Amino acid sequence: MSRALAAGLLLLCSTVSALAGPAEDRLLQAVRAGDLDGIRAALAAKAEVNALLPDKSTALSWAVDRQNEDAVRLLLAAGARPRALAPDAIEPLSLACELGDAAIVTALLKAGADAREVRHNGTTAFALCAGSTTPDVLTAMRARGAAIEAANAENQTPLMWAATAGNTANVKWLLAHGARVNALDRTGFTPVFFALRSKDPTTAIALLNAGADINARLADGTSVAEAAIIAQEIPFAIQVVNHGADVDWVNKKGRQLIHLAAGSGSAELVETVLQKGGDPNAIAEIPPVQVAVAAPAAPPAVGGDNAVNAGIAIRRVGPPPPLPVPATPLQFAARAGSVETMQVLIKAGARPDIKGPDGMTVAMAAAGSGNAAAMAYAYELDPHLDVIALGGRSIMHVAVAARGTPDPIGVIQFLVDNGAPLAVLDDRQDTPGDAVNRGGDPVIREYFMKVLHDRGIVSVNH
Repeated sequence: MSRALAAGLLLLCSTVSALAGPAEDRLLQAVRAGDLDGIRAALAAKAEVNALLPDKSTALSWAVDRQNEDAVRLLLAAGARPRALAPDAIEPLSLACELGDAAIVTALLKAGADAREVRHNGTTAFALCAGSTTPDVLTAMRARGAAIEAANAENQTPLMWAATAGNTANVKWLLAHGARVNALDRTGFTPVFFALRSKDPTTAIALLNAGADINARLADGTSVAEAAIIAQEIPFAIQVVNHGADVDWVNKKGRQLIHLAAGSGSAELVETVLQKGGDPNAIAEIPPVQVAVAAPAAPPAVGGDNAVNAGIAIRRVGPPPPLPVPATPLQFAARAGSVETMQVLIKAGARPDIKGPDGMTVAMAAAGSGNAAAMAYAYELDPHLDVIALGGRSIMHVAVAARGTPDPIGVIQFLVDNGAPLAVLDDRQDTPGDAVNRGGDPVIREYFMKVLHDRGIVSVNH
């Protein structure tokens, strides 16, 4: 139910007597209940079919809201006007287009509803119908004067509404009737970006086939391919690459398309990018970070009674050092936990010995994946488990921070079994145990504390 009518229902429940009389009361109750015989009886009793309700709607609006085609037809046949009868009231046609019953929309149009209807924010009934109904409805509305390109206050066109809804049939109809495939809304979104919201790849592909700009960028630099990967629309991302997306483009985080593809865990997408010239050893342009380290306690202040003055040395530290991040496609695939994608990259010449600017390695990337199979394969490629990354972070620092991954315990156990150091101090003087004790995942913390206890290692800085 629309919010406007829902609010009206609350009002109606307490002020039904505001209707013109008992017959109108019975008509409204019958419409709300979907009681066709009750509607006929109320109309036979001379109920005023156009009586205004307290929320300025009519019985027809409620029939539309209930998506009851038969009730709509009965009311229209009895003389219900297919237009709002008071200022600022909900228009039956806009409501019907919002809800999407093509038969109801058609009935209202035939009864004289204005196909050029516009809501207060500039959204047309035609745009709403573009998202929810059928090409036949759009044809009927266009014949009655609806504008193909009418945009609302956000400069969103009917094509964008159809794309958002994943209404591929209407997208194709609009394109065939002159809708601009690369129109921009106020924020710089083109229809293809809206299509990605629908999770229906056929809609985005229809736009692509009609000439959508595959190298369009949003204001923040996000490309069509990146947006597709973020939306997990991998089949569409593959289509974008095959249609000529710029594989050398670099996003705001310094990553090329090959990094994003590898990070998606899709071996097919990675193969496609590689075939189009993607570099299996490209290094992401990771921006430099400042690492806060432990500092000596401040000298005693005069006349104070704080801990320093009491002779207790306080470890004054900043934020914990950032964890290393993937830099090569192979590292991104390892972090995604995709052995198949890693194998595709290795076959294409990816080098497992490359370190990232912050010291990230393939094994360290896999340690953060929560995937024991990926960890095992990364270990075959890169058996150095004693590596130290920027900020003094060890591979176990990464593994215990893998909150929300599929199997962090399996990864930690693999690292333990293969001799990974358990108590390396980072630049903040924190061991992995300290880090997980301070705020890590409770399941990981419980397991790792047992691992340390069994080996006589005590975590104290927490």
